[in-house]
Amino acid sequence: MKFTWVHAAGLLASACIVVAAIVALRGSGDVGYVQINTVPVSPLTQTSLYLDAAKLDPIRQGSALLRQRVGTLKLQAANFGDALTPLCNIEVKRGRITTVIVSVLDRPPRCQCRFGGSGPNDRTCIS
Repeated sequence: MKFTWVHAAGLLASACIVVAAIVALRGSGDVGYVQINTVPVSPLTQTSLYLDAAKLDPIRQGSALLRQRVGTLKLQAANFGDALTPLCNIEVKRGRITTVIVSVLDRPPRCQCRFGGSGPNDRTCIS
């Protein structure tokens, strides 16, 4: 089989398409992680939790790790009648894991942060 310029151009075009697809799928890289732990640990959490307006799947085995865009998110719980009660704000930083513990025994549930905000009434979880 003879190597020609047509084959070389085809290989170069294929390589460019693969590189462009990798760059497009990889995204901007401005992501962090949110780890939500529930207390007490149960096989399946019955409390419906929301990050901003997005409903989370039920948390299994008391822990969930979510990949999120950098920024501040609002963690909320559904009350009776589907009214959302704000629990805390979560500050997502690039390449970091922000851990939030949600006590589901309390009504309404409440957040406990490993590292909290600046004041006693600041309900912001930071990493």
